[in-house]
Amino acid sequence: MTGRKVRPSGLEALCLLSFAGSGAGFLLYVAVLLFRDEALRIIDIYSSWDQPGLLTSRYFLLLAGGNLLSLAGVFLMWHQRSAGFFLYAGIQMALLLLPPLWLGKEAFSSVALIFTLLFTTGYARYFLHTGLNLKLRNPS
Repeated sequence: MTGRKVRPSGLEALCLLSFAGSGAGFLLYVAVLLFRDEALRIIDIYSSWDQPGLLTSRYFLLLAGGNLLSLAGVFLMWHQRSAGFFLYAGIQMALLLLPPLWLGKEAFSSVALIFTLLFTTGYARYFLHTGLNLKLRNPS
């Protein structure tokens, strides 16, 4: 057997789900950036929101960048680096707060809050409570 650490199955499941969620979010926001006019037309047709002018390219770029940074945090956690937890948790909180701060309180998502809390708590269980590789520098 090699000297590699065994990744706990719960951590592996969380990481795989996060890879899927953050990866899909990143691709979606990049697609919106590339096809912004069409995306705004679809939003106008299928939503009752009356301020599509607030959905600027900068807003979608921030969301795409946040999802990319979230992926980086998950990648680090996949390799059992606790720095990934702090990156992931901080970015998820920023992604949770960006819509209501940018678009108004109506953009707050209870579902996003629930998933953010579930995943952050799940990761915290592995990185803060089990003491898994808490070295932030000189990873081996």
